[in-house]
Formats: sequence, structure tokens, C-alpha cells
Amino acid sequence: MNSFASWIARSLSISSLLPSTQPSSQVPIQSGTTSSSGTSFLDHVTPISGFFGQTFLKENIPFIDIPDSNIQDVYYYRWSSLSRHLRYTVAGTGYIITEFMQPVGYAQALNTIDAAAGHQIDEARWLQSQVYDDDYILAYTRGPANSTQYTNWILDAMFRRSQVNGDTKYTIEQLSDMAKLWGYWDYTYDSGAGLYYYTPNWDAQEYSLPGYIADPTGGQLQYDGPNTYRPNVNAYMVANAHGISSVATQARDSTTASKFSNIADELERSIYTHLWDPVQNFFVDVIRPNNPDLTKVQGREEVGLFPFRFGVGLDAQYANASVQQLFDPQGLFATYGPTTLEIRNQYFAGTKPGGACCYWNGQSWPFSTSHVLKSLASVYRSGISSLTADQFVQYMDIYATTQHKNGVPYVAESHYPFLDQWSADSSNHSEHYQHSTFNDDVITGLLGIIPRSDDVLEISPIIPQNWTYFAIENLLYHGHLLTILYDQDGSRYEVGAGMTIFCDGLKIFTCKGSSAYVNIPSAQVADATAPINIAGNPVGLGAYPLANATYTYYTDSPWKAIDGYLYYDSIPDNRWTNYQSPNTDDTLQITFARPRNISSVTLAMYSDVARGGGIDVPARLEIYGSTGLLTNVSSGFLPNDRNTFTFLEVETQFVSVKLFKQPNVWVGLCELEVWIQPDPTPRYYAVDALLTGASVTTDGNSLATQNRAVVGGLGSGSVVAFSGIKSVGGNVRITLSYANSGQDTSIEVTANQLSQGYFRLRRTGGKYRSVALNVTLGGGRNFISLLGGTGNIYYETLDVECCDVEGGTE
Repeated sequence: MNSFASWIARSLSISSLLPSTQPSSQVPIQSGTTSSSGTSFLDHVTPISGFFGQTFLKENIPFIDIPDSNIQDVYYYRWSSLSRHLRYTVAGTGYIITEFMQPVGYAQALNTIDAAAGHQIDEARWLQSQVYDDDYILAYTRGPANSTQYTNWILDAMFRRSQVNGDTKYTIEQLSDMAKLWGYWDYTYDSGAGLYYYTPNWDAQEYSLPGYIADPTGGQLQYDGPNTYRPNVNAYMVANAHGISSVATQARDSTTASKFSNIADELERSIYTHLWDPVQNFFVDVIRPNNPDLTKVQGREEVGLFPFRFGVGLDAQYANASVQQLFDPQGLFATYGPTTLEIRNQYFAGTKPGGACCYWNGQSWPFSTSHVLKSLASVYRSGISSLTADQFVQYMDIYATTQHKNGVPYVAESHYPFLDQWSADSSNHSEHYQHSTFNDDVITGLLGIIPRSDDVLEISPIIPQNWTYFAIENLLYHGHLLTILYDQDGSRYEVGAGMTIFCDGLKIFTCKGSSAYVNIPSAQVADATAPINIAGNPVGLGAYPLANATYTYYTDSPWKAIDGYLYYDSIPDNRWTNYQSPNTDDTLQITFARPRNISSVTLAMYSDVARGGGIDVPARLEIYGSTGLLTNVSSGFLPNDRNTFTFLEVETQFVSVKLFKQPNVWVGLCELEVWIQPDPTPRYYAVDALLTGASVTTDGNSLATQNRAVVGGLGSGSVVAFSGIKSVGGNVRITLSYANSGQDTSIEVTANQLSQGYFRLRRTGGKYRSVALNVTLGGGRNFISLLGGTGNIYYETLDVECCDVEGGTE
């Protein structure tokens, strides 16, 4: 069973034993920890004691013990940083992973940005909960997230993630979706060159070398750069093609596997032909406009090292000379490097203009360093160069040292290569920037956990000879909790000299060395059913669920308590508080679009008194629903963490939380969540959908919900987006219940962002009737959207057949 589902089941069983008047403060809710048993050799308290949201960390991360405290400290910080970016959107869609903690104007649906999605998937795949990556990947393959805003390697990351959790069914179900996403890039392919091209700006690298060459005097072209055949972009596409081919092989689809394997091979040959410069001994850019001979740029950029991590160029002819540039003071080596452009180049800049943001002509970007570390690991393990383990660890240490501010671990956007200062670090914007990996590099690079698709654990660490120990504990791999202890003389962990491996708490392997190749039990894949948070509202005030409060501090908002962003920082800020309220207690109320059955409420309580602020946990609280008082609690609150309160299941249309403040301080919530099991029936209510250009209203003719709630206010630009539609896949009949008091109207239906045809909504005189349509769904969860409409139309429900059907529209 999915561990998140297990948590809910345990909570509900406990709550059923409690009388409705008895308060209960349970362990804060966490989204999915495995039911397997682990070990407890390491300290799970001290390393995370300085971070907020400690329950999440305890229940989700693998703990490590290594001789390098610099790397280890940043490792634990980066889990805390990642947790800030796990945004819950709406029930059915679930979580996405953000790049910025605060929304930015150029972000796409639900505040997604695809530029670093591959990094984000890589980092989150090691969390014990599978919910985050499951939801996030689906947002791109089937949901509203834009997979062509920036270049990316999402399809590659998607396959490699399956090598960590062992869930091939999840990826196989999305094989056609992967091919769909691949096809979206066809417009950037040049068949003559056999390469893909894009502007550096939309390769997420503004002010990079091609822009300076094309426009040395400055201007928009310098910022954007011209269309360019880039080694990293084409390596991404090689990796994406291999990802599709690998999943097709798992699905025993030899035709698709062969097709994409051949595509990858042909593209790789074009990279060697056109992007390798034997004079510079480096993969380099080729500007496309006005360059019929495909003349290569003069200048080595960090992107020329990216191909190696994807298996491109893993040959001494390419790798050996390229890697040496990382250790050349006139190449890419810097105190806080590597640099994005070689230092000897005329366009290199170690600083940047004041006030400007993003320069890729010399600044050190964690985004790029993450790629380079993976390339170094690949080159080292290939044995094709003179690269040493000490050199790999040197760069791990440089990267860890870079990730500091004011003496403590911290990551922002970009860093000066020779100054101990972040060069892109805007307040309430750049903090804890999730645009890179670090922990994935510790796990797969330094500690050598090499993900595989078979039932084998391969460990090949890249550590200095003077390391006498290392450990990683309760690492979720193929559904099993693994603990790997290396202790040269046996004195540190007291389980014997050499390496000892535990699987689900049981010792399964010992050896004298620090590497291993071990058979492990078959993958245990978690149940795909996870609870949903029905309090999530990614839209804003005025949309359901509604949020209001008896008092709100002027910089805060009730909606920020249900917007899905959960972090406890003073800045960036995202919370509701009653700071400076004259009242002894204040109430935050959440109103659902329709009555719901609930048995718990989770409150992420904000406290800044230890930081010199005026907010702390309440003295006591009372929770109310439509039936009255549900529970009251007066002790045991965890500051800056989730607190879950259970009670006997009730039906209610609202949740009111009355918070009584302590003397001389006020109260605040970073998030209010209401977790329930999803409805197992194939009926989906329109009022629960994500609405754009539409609204929840009531209609006396409707009987679908107790409060007669329906969706109306439709227009030509309306989108009613249902998500979490479960199916075994194939041809499925969907039936819409609607009323139309106007003229006959057609609305388009999409499934997983592909048009499926139209519902013909005939006049009904305001009465409700049904119309059906056959659509094609994938296995697992799906997205169905209704596009358009008029102000005379109301929607009640969408019913989805559970099996394949034949037929057409009605």
C-alpha cells in the first residue's frame, strides 16, 4: 500500500476510537513514507535540528554519515530546501515542484517551469514518498504543464526515476505520452544538419556566448542569443530518445524501442560531426543563422560538458581533453566554479552589471554544476580519462562551499566565480532556488548508488582513499529501505569491518571492500492511490475553496493558508496571521464548493518568536464544521511543522479553526490541509474541477449536490479541468450532466491535452440531461478538460465508464 495511504488509514482508525468531544493531536501528516522497516544506526535528530518541517525530513529523507562535514551539512540543507518547493495544487492533480518559492510572471500552469524539471525529478526521486514525482511528472505528460517552454530532459529523468523506485508500470502507462512530448519539439529540428536548435535564452541561459558573438554591442539579441545548435540541447534529446526507447523495451514494444534508439544514434552522430571541435577539443555551439557551413564558435562553454552525463562522448577522444578544462585556471576552474564560459574568452565576465539578473558568460550556476558533476561521475566510472576520485570530490566540495551565505548553507540562482557572494539573489524571490541537484549527486556520484532496472543493487562510490567510513541509511530503492555502511576497521558502526548492507532492516550482504554488486528482492511498488487535499486552492481569493478570517495582518492573506505553498520562512513570506489583532482569538474558515466527509484537519503552524517575531503556536484551538464543534486542543502543538487533529467523520461544507493566542503574541498558519481518500466511484463533480473563466454557483434545478452547487459563468475562453480521472486505459465513454437554457452549443473535450471531439449541448430549457462521448484515456490518472461554453450552460458531473466501450457522441 502507498505509505501516504497507510498514514491516512492509521489516522482514520485512531479517530474512529475517539469520542467526538475528545481532542486528538496526531503526528503531523506526511505525504508517503514506506511501511518497510529500516535501521537506526545514524543520528536522525541532530543533522536536521536547525530546519523547519522536521517531521517531513525524518519521514522522507535518507540519512548519511560521511567524513566531509561541508558536503554533509549542505546535503541536509538541500532536503529542507526541496521541501519548500513541493506545492500542492488541486485534488486530482496533486503536487508540482516549483523553481521559485514565490510565483513568477513567466511561469506556466500552476507555477511550473520546465527548465530544471529534470533536476527536480532527479532530486525528489530519493524521497520515500512517491507522490511528489508521480504527480509532477503527470503534470507534464498529461496535465497542463508546458514541456516546451525551455529545453529539458524530462523524458530521460522520467525513465531514470523508474530505475530508483522500480515502478515500470507507471512509465509504461505513459509511453504514448512520452512520444507525444517528443513530437512537440519537431519544429526545432533541422533535418539538413541532423540537429535541434533553440535560442540560448529559452535554453534557460540568457547572455551566453552565442548572443555576444551575434550582437557584441548589446541589445535584445545579445540577451536572447540567436538560434543555435547546442551540445547540451542535443544531448538532452539523445537522452530523451533513449528514455522513450527504454520504456518501450519495458513495454515489449520493439517497434517504438527500435525507432527511438535509432533516432538517438543518428542524433549522436550529428553531434560528433557538427558540434565537436577537434581544435578546441570540446563540444561547442554552432550558430544557425547565416552559417551554411556550420562554422563552430570559438569558445568553450560549460554546456560542452553536459553530453557526458547522458552517455554522449564517453570515449577518450572526447572526454579526456574536455574534462581537463575544469582544472585549468584559464579554462572553467574558479574558486566558486565551474564558470559557464572559459576564463580566457574575450566575452568572459567574472562580475555582472548591477541590477541585472542572469548572465551565463562566466557566472557560476548550480544548474550547470549539477550537470557537470554527473558528467564527471560518468567519465570517472568509464575509465577513459585520468580523472581521479580526489578530483571529483574536489568539485563536490567546491559546489558545497559555493552553497553558503553568511556562513550557513544556502542556494540562490547564480554565484560570482571568484567572490564569496551570490550574483543573482533577490529578496523574496531567489531564496532556496530549486534549479539544481546536490543530493542526487551525493547519492549517485559520491556514495555510488547506481540506479538499475533489474533486481541488483550496484554500489560504486567515488571517494578519496583516506575516507575510512561512509553510510547512507533508509534509502528507498525499488520499494525497499536500504542501509549501506562502510566501515574500514569496523569501529564506527560496530557491525564488522568493510561494507554491510541491510534491506528492510535485515542484513543481506557483507564484504571487505567499499563497492558491491548485490541481488535484492523484487521491487515493491506502492499502491497508486494517494489521499487528496480538498482544501487546496491554486487560483486565489474568490475561487473555491473559499478562505476568510475574522482578522488578517495587512501583508498576509487567508488564501495563503490554502494556496499549496508550504514553508515557514519569514522571507519569502507565505502565510495567514492575525498579527496585531485586538482579539483574544481569531477564526480562519475554509468553505468547500459542496459538502464533504472529513475526519481530520492539518495545520502547518507558523512561529517566529525564536527569530524575534511576534507569532507563535496558539494557547489552544477549536475546530468547527457544519455540525458544530469537532475537536478542541490545548497542548502538544509543533511550531513550524504540520499538526494533524482527528475526529469522528462528519459531513461539512466548511472548516472553521478558532485560534486562541498566547499572551503578547499572535498566531499564524502557513497551510491548512484537509486530507481524505479519493472517491472510488467514477463520478467527478464539476465544482471540484480547476476552473478558468468559470465559477461555482447554485441552481435550484440541480440535485447533484446537497447545496445544489454547479459550474456556470462559462464563456468562449472557459476551461473546466477535471483531473485524477482513473482508467485502465483505452476507449472510454464519458457522460456529462448539464443544463442549457440557451441555444445549442458545442464544447471541445480534451483528454491529456489532446482533442477528443465535441459535446453537443442541446437546449434543455434549464433542465438537466446527459450527453456522452467516447474518448481515449491512458492507464492510471488522466486529465479531461471542457473548453468553451456560454452563460446559459451549467455543469453538474462527469461520469467515466470503467471499461472500454464502443460508440460515438450523443
